[in-house]
Amino acid sequence: MQITVDAWDPSFADNPESPSSKNQAIVEPSVELDPADWRPIDAPANGPRRIVVVDGVRRVDARVELIDDGERWPGVCVSWAAGAVACDLDGRNSAVTEAAVERGLFAAVDPGADFGRYPHREVESADPAELIGAAQAAMAELEAKVASMVAMDAELSVLDGPLRGRTRLPNSVGYIKSHQRAYLPKQLNVVVERLKPGQRTPVFHLTSGWPRYTWYLRLPGTSSRGWAGVARIEAATDLSEEAAIALADATAASLPPLGSAAHKDARAPQNLTPIAGLERRLKRMLGDPRLLLRSVRAASLETGGPS
Repeated sequence: MQITVDAWDPSFADNPESPSSKNQAIVEPSVELDPADWRPIDAPANGPRRIVVVDGVRRVDARVELIDDGERWPGVCVSWAAGAVACDLDGRNSAVTEAAVERGLFAAVDPGADFGRYPHREVESADPAELIGAAQAAMAELEAKVASMVAMDAELSVLDGPLRGRTRLPNSVGYIKSHQRAYLPKQLNVVVERLKPGQRTPVFHLTSGWPRYTWYLRLPGTSSRGWAGVARIEAATDLSEEAAIALADATAASLPPLGSAAHKDARAPQNLTPIAGLERRLKRMLGDPRLLLRSVRAASLETGGPS
């Protein structure tokens, strides 16, 4: 088995976030209100005061090819990290309580040799998008592990990104900052556009590859027009409708104070302040990408392959 390392800087290579998906969205809007009664909903006066925010980051450190007896398989060396921030809204303070880093070589075949800091992680497909998808899943698994260590002490756990695969944590929601796809029909999208800071839409049920409850919430710090400052939040489908609505109220009461400011974060206000700070710390924990790329090239030479 020979291993070659792509000479290109990994940051210049195509980097799909996950395998492409064309799943049709099925929306059930009448969980909380009938569609004809949809309107912006104000946040309750009181909500959770102890919140845990969980996030993860990943980076492709090197792209490789595994060559054996004339066959070639792509692989990616990836680093990822996950951490949790405990937020005390009454005390107006937050602190990182857990953080961890992992690495792996994602490929359809085992290189059959020690590959330094990147233990082999088998992926059934050799498609590059599937390799990145497997790395994304590994990061989500680490996020869930970190969250499980701290979630019991929190009244609300906010996991950055979709909740898929992380639904077993109590009082947990997935937090989606961007809107690459429209789910609601046109007449209900108008309600999203009318939201004022701190208001949310009614809860609706969404199936798009997997089922969950979801709703939209507008953060403060932007105008009340269009979709600026709007985040989409998810809850597990196995909750009762009443429990999902209670979680929606909890997020509307507790998340707006955590919205980031434009002069500090280009993704404000959706990129909550604890998420922005945690991302910076986790990226530092991933290590120097140049040194890690050097270690990959050294490991490939030890396997007998050119770098």
